[in-house]
Amino acid sequence: MRNKTREEILKEVEERIKTMVKELLEALMREERGLYLENHPTQANGYYTRDLLTLVGPVEDLQVPRVREGDFHPQILPYRKRASLELSEAILALYAVGVSTRKISAFLEGIYGAFYSPQSISRLLKVTQEQVKAWRERPLSAEYYAVFLDGTFLSIRRGKTAKEPVYIALGIKPDGRREILGFWLFGAEGERARNGEEVLKDLQRRGVQRVRIFITDDLPGLEEAIKKIFPEADWQLWVLHAVRDALNQSRKKDREARAEDLKKIDRAESREEAEEALRSWRERWGGVYPKIVERGETKAYALLAFLRHPKPIRRYLYTTNQLERLAKEVKRRTKVVEVFCREEAAEKLLYLVLSQLDEAWGARRLRGFAEIQMRGYHADRTH
Repeated sequence: MRNKTREEILKEVEERIKTMVKELLEALMREERGLYLENHPTQANGYYTRDLLTLVGPVEDLQVPRVREGDFHPQILPYRKRASLELSEAILALYAVGVSTRKISAFLEGIYGAFYSPQSISRLLKVTQEQVKAWRERPLSAEYYAVFLDGTFLSIRRGKTAKEPVYIALGIKPDGRREILGFWLFGAEGERARNGEEVLKDLQRRGVQRVRIFITDDLPGLEEAIKKIFPEADWQLWVLHAVRDALNQSRKKDREARAEDLKKIDRAESREEAEEALRSWRERWGGVYPKIVERGETKAYALLAFLRHPKPIRRYLYTTNQLERLAKEVKRRTKVVEVFCREEAAEKLLYLVLSQLDEAWGARRLRGFAEIQMRGYHADRTH
């Protein structure tokens, strides 16, 4: 080892890492096939080989397991792509901050040991733009039990750099499966009152006919837009956001007691119980924080809309967990790009993140929805 040069040592370490990655991938794929065979009437049918470009360089001759019949494909491998998702993200992240295709090509060859010509990178980015459009325009289901809608901000350069709102919609189908319905950028005009209405019209245009409940923040004009486009839907305000706002405007010594009183409202078993808790809250705090209490009472109908829905799924309707997790993941995956050089670049990276999450989330069903289907619950049943 002492006689080896630094380059030789690094190359040996690199090869060992590639071997470990290859062995791990193959072991995980065999495990996936084993799980698949437990639930499908077919048999194992050997392996085929393929190469995969990863962050540690090219991994060659991967032994990919297959089955005799069926559509088994290891989820750990990117489908019909020779590069891992992380490498695609690296390409799009570089493009998003304005790096030229020629410099991206040099970066990939120098860091990953893989040659992509500037022309092939241009084709990759063009194909991705076509995929973005197809995904954003895809038809949606006719019915969703719940739709969550919220916005986040990304910095985009249009001559000058400014933070622009990005709206994201997440739907829960009647059987409990989740689907990311899309994202919308509205340019430098910011959060206009008509933005929410345009989102809802787009959902309707793509096939959505019925939504039982929308869960949103108090975005300007959104309540009116819901009543106009989906008049049968309930509107639920983020309870957690309302609680945070109320506590942030409270004196430190009062926060713990106020938080306990607010919990009694959103954890009520019935509307009567919630209204009683609201009355107690008003009597205790109305004289100390009159504006906060008045605002809470004015919006009580929207804060308590979840009580008109079956108990097994209420926890999904008054919390922000579903969309907050989604927004947090978007922020994490886009933070490598401080400023997007153009809107198209932001669209591509958002698509890459959201389409991957959509595929992962859509395979799982939320607890409670199967129960209300089996028991024949309807939207207006609360017990």
